[in-house]
Amino acid sequence: MAERPTGIDVHAHLFPQSAVSAAEHGQDWFGVPMSLNEQGRPVASLNGKSVAFGSPVHLEPPERRVERMTAMGVARQLVSVLPPLYQYGRDGAQRSAALRSVNDEITAMTAAFPDRFGGLAALPLPDVDLALAELKRTHDLGFAGIAVGTHVNGVNWDAEALFPVLEAAEALRSLVLIHPVFPRCGDAVRGHYLHNLIGNPYETAVAVASLVLGGVLDRLPDLRIVLAHGGGYTAFGIGRIDHGRRVRAEITQPAGVPSDYLKALYFDTLTHSEPALRYLVDEVGASQVVLGTDYPSDMGDDDPVRRLESYAWLSGEDRALIVSGNAQRLLGDG
Repeated sequence: MAERPTGIDVHAHLFPQSAVSAAEHGQDWFGVPMSLNEQGRPVASLNGKSVAFGSPVHLEPPERRVERMTAMGVARQLVSVLPPLYQYGRDGAQRSAALRSVNDEITAMTAAFPDRFGGLAALPLPDVDLALAELKRTHDLGFAGIAVGTHVNGVNWDAEALFPVLEAAEALRSLVLIHPVFPRCGDAVRGHYLHNLIGNPYETAVAVASLVLGGVLDRLPDLRIVLAHGGGYTAFGIGRIDHGRRVRAEITQPAGVPSDYLKALYFDTLTHSEPALRYLVDEVGASQVVLGTDYPSDMGDDDPVRRLESYAWLSGEDRALIVSGNAQRLLGDG
């Protein structure tokens, strides 16, 4: 008898089936030109760039997804749309219609497989009023929270204009998954896939530093933030931020030591390195680490639970927290 899956994956993505159909037929998806490339990968034209998505696995229906999850040891995924499809830089009306459609598809997935999927909604930012309305609508539909980019058209999350979104998320006890989107590294990361390999972890570190040094976490102490890709470079650079807070007069926040705030955040396991994950656990505590796979990306982890089970330094109690216990607590199930 196959072993029952136990993992709760907080970092898993969806390529919308409506966009799949558009790509297969070379049509627009809510104004976004879509196609399939020679490898069968869907390609979207966004912000003047052609963005190719990971693999044909993105095109699979939920039934096949459930089979893959079981093989990975994952009992449940919190599903969010692929970050390039947040579409922060597009026309407001088309963006809102597209994201509402995406969120409705996630709603249908969770209705069909209520024990296997939960939802993290995409919001039509930078229109804060529309974003707040969609946050409330999806919360009422049973979504666990929202997924947002590390920035919104170059604006960091310590900006006062974006504060109402985080304030509402805290009030609703909604999770906030912060995921890199369109890294702001310019020509330095051209070629070699550096925009992802280097740019993504950089972006997440900037987002965390902005939230901490901008005083947002002092203002919203109960905000429940989950950081993709192990928080990027955050845990490894926090000592420098602590030092800067002590010696640089222009850094006036937060009220406490910056590194202490990491213990109020949650970090997924997707570090691609056992020593890096061990350092992360040592730095923030096993209680702040949750399972994340980046499914179905080729940059993800297709065997997350067994990988954690192979780490001798991780106690059984801490492993159980990371695999599912912390996520259960965040979701109100534990």
